Amino acid sequence: MKNPLGSGPPRTGLVPDAHLEKKQMSRLHSVHAYPPTVGMVKPKVIVMDHPMVMEQLSLIRDKRTSQIAFRKAIYRLGRFMAYEFLRTMEIQEFTVETPLGPARGGQIKGRERIVIILVLRAAIPFVEGMYKNFPMARTGVVSAWRGKPPDFPIEVNYTKIPEVGKNDVVVIADPMLATGHTLKEVAKRVVKQGHPKRLVFFSVIATKQGIDYVAKDFPRAEFYTCAIDPTLNDHGYIVPGLGDAGDRSFGAPH
Repeated sequence: MKNPLGSGPPRTGLVPDAHLEKKQMSRLHSVHAYPPTVGMVKPKVIVMDHPMVMEQLSLIRDKRTSQIAFRKAIYRLGRFMAYEFLRTMEIQEFTVETPLGPARGGQIKGRERIVIILVLRAAIPFVEGMYKNFPMARTGVVSAWRGKPPDFPIEVNYTKIPEVGKNDVVVIADPMLATGHTLKEVAKRVVKQGHPKRLVFFSVIATKQGIDYVAKDFPRAEFYTCAIDPTLNDHGYIVPGLGDAGDRSFGAPH
């Protein structure tokens, strides 16, 4: 498995919860090694490299892809990422009676404790896909706008976040983790509502710079993404990236 971030062996799992059984984590196979920045704790980063992810990622990167096709691909990626994420959760095993005898059964524990934070507007189709595997998730909404370089000030003009409990798993969803300024500001507002058991960031494309920027303030956070691109341009856009995810999903504002 090729490591997009340099040398180092691929990892086969990440254990964010001390009570998670190794056999559960071993199923989360699509993980790449992530080199830590000097002086920082190594962030918990999972890059999904499933063939379906590559197919949908190629579609949304293509500048010829229509608005509808782009939005549907983002939806599919959200659905798949949520599906894979469930591998990291505990399973309660039990015995079920079939018409012909007993069989081993299981149920995912804690799915009702998931809280999704949707960052407007780009994350709308992303989160719609996530709901397919997180049907009981409570949802918060944050409208945030990143200003101009070099400081990239964040303007937040709407926030509606549910109460966060110590056993909750908070998933902050935004297709693009570029500079990290927006997601760090969103995370700060989340922890004002309570400190969750797990703080997780879902993105379609991220940068190492953005991950490190967020992880500096949230060292125990987990980052799930489909790709880590090499750089940012002077305007803070990911290169090669896919352009503006919100504009490509819903059309450019006038």
